[in-house]
Amino acid sequence: LNEEDFTVARVVHNVGQESRIGVIYTRRSSLGDEAPPVRQTVGVDLDLSTSRFLERKNLQFQVFFVAHSTNHPGEATSLADRSTRGFRVSYPNIPFYAHASYREFGTGYDPAVGFASRNGFRRFQPSAGYTLLTPGVSWLRAVNTELYFEYLMGMDFRPETVNVWLEPVNLTFETGASTELRLQRQYERIGFPFDIRRDGSIIIPAGEYRNSKVTYEVGSPPSRRIYLVAEAGYQGFWTGTRTDVAGSITVRPYPGINITGDWQRSMVDLAEGSFSTDLFRFRGNLDLTPTISFTSIVQYDNLSELVGFYQRMRWIIRPGADLFLVYSMNWLNEEERFRPLETSGGIKLTYTFRF
Repeated sequence: LNEEDFTVARVVHNVGQESRIGVIYTRRSSLGDEAPPVRQTVGVDLDLSTSRFLERKNLQFQVFFVAHSTNHPGEATSLADRSTRGFRVSYPNIPFYAHASYREFGTGYDPAVGFASRNGFRRFQPSAGYTLLTPGVSWLRAVNTELYFEYLMGMDFRPETVNVWLEPVNLTFETGASTELRLQRQYERIGFPFDIRRDGSIIIPAGEYRNSKVTYEVGSPPSRRIYLVAEAGYQGFWTGTRTDVAGSITVRPYPGINITGDWQRSMVDLAEGSFSTDLFRFRGNLDLTPTISFTSIVQYDNLSELVGFYQRMRWIIRPGADLFLVYSMNWLNEEERFRPLETSGGIKLTYTFRF
């Protein structure tokens, strides 16, 4: 492997009492690589907020722009191709709240430091909701309803994903327990066949798909020593259907100790074939002191047959200064035994300078 060095710098400056402007810069330098020896990324973001809109309401406006240099010699991309930009308007109030956001990722956006899970798209996302507080009902704290919309399109403005979520009722009881019902209508367009299991056994044909989904969730009071959540869902899924069941339990035996176990099962029935998946996740949090904590996560799914382990130690040196020690390891289940695949470790120090 060729030698590399990285630089990441972030500066934030307060503007007035509730707003701020920020700038980020990253640099990645490679030796003996075919890529340009130095690749740089620059971004700027602006957050304008007020808590005095219409006298006592909150209003927030955010805008950002990030761009990077070319990643390959002779790369024929424009600044628009190598950048991402967007804005967000939020009205976070009670009883009525709403937001709308828009962002674009250029077709050549691929920063040398960090990553983007997808590029070459535009996305518009508005949402609105209403929370009814019920002080006159002793056993009920609040009733919430929300509508969420997502319109994701290619750079040619052709829709690729359209989602409409409706949460007609979400009840929060005085004990903290909750129950909610979610409805969803989805449109998806894929331009090429999709190997859903990544082993060639089930191929989803290219085309347009329209499906619906219903989900119901119930949870016990999260402040209790034992906290339970159960969820069930049924939906149209590509050329068939999918049924999901999930459960979670959190146990707090002593102050500073949290242990959580999650399980999710998906039963998929398609025209091309059927299969089921199980995902298991265990998480433990140990707060030794107010400034030193440990987090451990173990995860396994029967589709990839991978076991992942993650361990993190965090030390808050002082407010704004944190030290992180991270260790992770993956195993693959082969012939009834687990073979180590990858082991990694890292150290991260964050320090905030105020001036």
